[in-house]
Amino acid sequence: MTLRPALALAMAALLAPSAFGASLKWEKDFKSAKGRARSEGKLVMVDFWADWCTFCKKLDQTTYRDPAVVARLAKTTVAVKVNTEGRDDEVELGDEHGVESLPTIGFFTSSGRAVARIEGYVNAADFLKLLTTAEIEGADMIQWEKALARNPDDFAALYGLGSKMYELNYHDDARPLLERARRNDKGSLRERKRVRMMLARIIESQSSFTDSETMLREGLALPPEPDVDPRLKFLLSRCLVNLGKAPEARSILVKLIADYPTHAVTSTAKKTLETLK
Repeated sequence: MTLRPALALAMAALLAPSAFGASLKWEKDFKSAKGRARSEGKLVMVDFWADWCTFCKKLDQTTYRDPAVVARLAKTTVAVKVNTEGRDDEVELGDEHGVESLPTIGFFTSSGRAVARIEGYVNAADFLKLLTTAEIEGADMIQWEKALARNPDDFAALYGLGSKMYELNYHDDARPLLERARRNDKGSLRERKRVRMMLARIIESQSSFTDSETMLREGLALPPEPDVDPRLKFLLSRCLVNLGKAPEARSILVKLIADYPTHAVTSTAKKTLETLK
């Protein structure tokens, strides 16, 4: 039995490889992906998945087969799949980066520092938009890492990487970078104050309010800066409340509200002051 010409052409088109979309090339594991990314100057894209994850399979069938996505990823990343219920090293990587829902797509520098994350299924168009952000931020992080390889005390690189790790809640990674930036202390006034503010927040969560108070006061002891100072003062007031020093906290809040009536933190300061009356 032979197919009619029109039907035969249609079937041929459906069965052609291009009809199913392009295919991503996946590295065998995170370690090899980092090594290749290092040699090629790329980011690592990690697709965290599990056998039961329906939307992980949907990513494979749609987004990861879109020609534009495949082309972009091949140009700027090395891709690797990590089964969160697979080998010990895969499970450990998922745990290390707090992967709690699937699918999760993580972008990393070749040294393993997190750059950006996508949680849940995204179509090709949305993925490309998010990928652009990861590429831009990743390029900055790669340059900072190179700068630190040349000079471990490069303030701009320490501040950039430390701030990024802080924003991504990788506090264990952020703290030593910010501590080195504080010791180096050659940035702008705003950056120097922000270093101390971020360190105070990390110290508060990791060790004690007392040490956090010391760091906040150190930041405020630097010359005044109109954007960061109100934030430092608000954090100090909160810290003092937790240390049982409510009267001093109220005094700081009253002065903050009077000195910075239009600052973004002032409305929160007013609400906090109400709770202390």
